Amino acid sequence: MTYLTRRMLTRAAALSTAAAVAFATVATGTAAPGSTLGPDDIPGLSWPPPAGAPSPDTDPFYQPPETLPARPGELIRAQDAPQLLDLAGDGGPGSAERILYTSTTEDGDRVATSGTVLKASGTWHGKGPAPTLVYTPGTRGSGDLCAPSRSSFQLFGVDTGNGALNVNYEYPFHAAASALGMNVVVVDLIGLGTPGQHTYVNNPEQGQATLDAARAGLSRLGLPADSPVGFFGYSQGGGAAAAAAEMASSYAPELNVKGTFAGAPPADLLEVVDAVDDHAITGVLGYALNGALERHPELAPLKDKYFNDRGKEFLADTRDRCIADSIARWGLTDTRTLTTDGRSFGEIARDDDRLRSVLESYRLGSTYTDVNAPIMIANGRNDDTIPWQQARDTAARYCEAGGTVQFVTDPLPSILPKSAINHAVPMLTTAGPAMTYMVDRFNDRPAPSNCGRF
Repeated sequence: MTYLTRRMLTRAAALSTAAAVAFATVATGTAAPGSTLGPDDIPGLSWPPPAGAPSPDTDPFYQPPETLPARPGELIRAQDAPQLLDLAGDGGPGSAERILYTSTTEDGDRVATSGTVLKASGTWHGKGPAPTLVYTPGTRGSGDLCAPSRSSFQLFGVDTGNGALNVNYEYPFHAAASALGMNVVVVDLIGLGTPGQHTYVNNPEQGQATLDAARAGLSRLGLPADSPVGFFGYSQGGGAAAAAAEMASSYAPELNVKGTFAGAPPADLLEVVDAVDDHAITGVLGYALNGALERHPELAPLKDKYFNDRGKEFLADTRDRCIADSIARWGLTDTRTLTTDGRSFGEIARDDDRLRSVLESYRLGSTYTDVNAPIMIANGRNDDTIPWQQARDTAARYCEAGGTVQFVTDPLPSILPKSAINHAVPMLTTAGPAMTYMVDRFNDRPAPSNCGRF
């Protein structure tokens, strides 16, 4: 397949998704909080527009109070959030609320972040009280509109200011867990939905936000702090789930963690940077770099040193993009065309001590290895987005630290490299086994482990 054909297919897929969601939004007369889309607004063929300001955020729910509560994981406020399982939002089974709660940055600063709490729509038939499954989202984007909690009816949202498109593609998994009788907490992660830049794939911050979401979610549900909880995520969410698992003992020891599923975790970002270069989702590199610059302002001079004009446009544009419009804008971009000296982002990251140090600080299974509950890690052997070897090595480090680890390899053969097919399909094929794994953990069944055999 030629480069031009691949690029046309990539853009066509993104545009068709956008059109479907936009027309559905127009047909129902609904839009995400903060969106300006209305029944008379139908996006034209120029979607998404070039870099520009997103629609002004007029939703006061996401604005934190001047003084934040002192403790991490403390609930600040909650608000009804209708979803398909309970469109009436009457507070009964299946009802949902979005929440704002406190968490902690990598520097130890208190910050407000957001999420969604879904009450179980079905009856839990397992052992003990109904558990709470904390979902960490796969890549949604970097702009506030991309947060799962900002999607209308937990499904979608459109920002006509810059064309950002929020598709809550993991909602079927949330609904399935709810139907099985589990309470569900969906994490937005720091800076995704709330003020400040989203610190994309910053695993320490993602782990803390996930643990604090568990605390806040249990509080909102009126459940004891030691109620059974588990973590479940894929891709970016897999990294966040694994980070929560390895940090739980030190950061939130009161939580009763029963198990974790971490699918395709971006455990070693130096390896991931190479994989997503000249890729359908190259735009995620902008998310990661903007997040690193947010937390490490000492890196700011690197923009002038390493990025040409198009590279600076890439950084500016991806600050407020969601994944679908990033694909349409930046899919299959070779990062060597964005730099002053023609090196790729990966080469620069390895050569610059400051940038390499930051990315290495996000590596899973390095600072923390005490996984205090069983964990299942899955990755496709031919995953073209999140390399298999770095996930396997992370699982091995957890094993060496005494963890109970089940590492699963999806055998899908390579299909259209750089298209993300080999990354997306295992998300679907591992979903059933992963849910079964978590149900077994909540029922206190002996956890499988293949340490030393993968």
